Amino acid sequence: MKKPESLDILALLGAQPGVLREFLDSIGDALYVVDREQNIVFWNRQAERLTGFPAGEVLGRHCLAGIRCENCLAACGLFERGAVEGAQVRLRTKAGEERLVTKNAFALRDERGQLVGGVEWLRDDSALTAQIDRCRAQGETIAERERLQAAVLGSIREGVVTIDRDWRITSFSRRAEVLTGIPAAEALGRFCHEVLRSGLCKRDCPAQHCLETGAAEAARTTELEGRDGRPLAVAEVAVPLKDADGQALGSVLLLEDRREAGAAQEARRGSSFGGMIGRSEAMRRVFRLVEQVAGTDVTVLVTGESGTGKEMVARALHRLSGRRAGPFEAINCAALPETLLESELFGHVKGAFTGALRDRAGRIEAAEGGTLFLDEVGELSPATQAKLLRFLQEREYQRVGESATRAADVRVVAATNRDLARAVAEGRFREDLYYRIRVIPIALPPLRERRDDVPLLAAELLESIAAARGRPGLALTPAAVARLAQHPWPGNVRELANALEFAVALAPGRRIRPEDLPPELAGGRVRYSAAERGPEDESARLREALERHAGNRSAAARALGMDRVTLYRKLKKLGLG
Repeated sequence: MKKPESLDILALLGAQPGVLREFLDSIGDALYVVDREQNIVFWNRQAERLTGFPAGEVLGRHCLAGIRCENCLAACGLFERGAVEGAQVRLRTKAGEERLVTKNAFALRDERGQLVGGVEWLRDDSALTAQIDRCRAQGETIAERERLQAAVLGSIREGVVTIDRDWRITSFSRRAEVLTGIPAAEALGRFCHEVLRSGLCKRDCPAQHCLETGAAEAARTTELEGRDGRPLAVAEVAVPLKDADGQALGSVLLLEDRREAGAAQEARRGSSFGGMIGRSEAMRRVFRLVEQVAGTDVTVLVTGESGTGKEMVARALHRLSGRRAGPFEAINCAALPETLLESELFGHVKGAFTGALRDRAGRIEAAEGGTLFLDEVGELSPATQAKLLRFLQEREYQRVGESATRAADVRVVAATNRDLARAVAEGRFREDLYYRIRVIPIALPPLRERRDDVPLLAAELLESIAAARGRPGLALTPAAVARLAQHPWPGNVRELANALEFAVALAPGRRIRPEDLPPELAGGRVRYSAAERGPEDESARLREALERHAGNRSAAARALGMDRVTLYRKLKKLGLG
């Protein structure tokens, strides 16, 4: 059979040439026709737009002149297979751009079944693929955000439960799962009261109040019914959940496990005695001695560094004694000048000195039937020491400016951070008075020698400080507790209390982290080295504290864990005042 010089595809398709050409040019896909030699005999407008080749450049030429796709270069196979369906290939345009297209093709045969050519049409999927890629990327971003959100919620110490306006649970964090023992899959979509079964659900629901008022609800302690039926102590906090326009969407319920706090309280109760806290052997010795001595009326001398809690021992002795119903009077012997101290201690009569406009009872008289605590007793002047000695010997005293003798039934507990034995040897303290007040000596160890007590003391102090400052529920992170335990605490318990005051005032969240502690504990330079802990280096400690606080004595005293008067006295004694 003679090879035709050209292929009239339009005639072959049996249509009116003008109408069919108009139709093929108007369709949305690129379409072209080749003869059996694979030369292009028809090229519609969409083929021109897709490839960038005008019809005049490709008609009569091999199909590779206009169609440069990966399948064509590898192996076309159209005439062998007879058809190509839905093949997704990459096509390179005249400008060198790459397009993703879907190819369909079929072979053309005449009425005798002889192969005469082929028809191929291409659908540009680039825009669709880009859109799919964008959707996929957005989906991955959303999934990543959801994973991040779940990770954030899971890392929060409290269990997080979100509730819609119909009281159905819309999210349930990993911490909530651990706390309640209920998988999120079981909780989602159910009414919150069915899942949590809180004691507040029916009578005082914080989530309901939160939605009604639009304000966060303060923490309230209650019990949930655990998965095993046992009660679970928690604190519930509800926060309104609103959209960008401020419209209520529901509420967020935070569940804090209070079992740990309860266990900590139990542990503290097991390590406390008479209001004092400690589980170290050094403190247990103090507890045993206080217990043995409390029931007697003997005079006790409490010794220890400033800030170790000497007044706490005195109060414990009073609280555990038969005088507990009587008054407890405390006076700091270093805080007043000699003339005022004598009047404060023994009282005075009208006209005894300038400004004595009326009779006034002293602390001894005020402590009748109870306990008198003399702090910093080593600072008494010789004259006051003599009068105190007489009172301890005879249980009698005179008001300043009065000749009449008065009697008092008072137990005396004295305290000092000075070495009184050395003061006696140097003639600065009466030996007879020393043995009168030192009938039973109780030595308090510094905090650096009882590091095991630091976590207990910190928890106890933090609870009272946070409550007093309107921030109940604050807790220390394990890292913060470790940092506290490592500090040498030259100011002892008083310095620890000051550090927690600092943290309560500045901590942004509900848990105190190391960075929330004062600079010297938060990772900065520790104030005093181990060699500076002893009394022989007190001068260096005071000088450094003053330097750190630019000469501000009040700030330096707070940092050292002592009152301002004590600091003034120490500076004067060391020649630094």
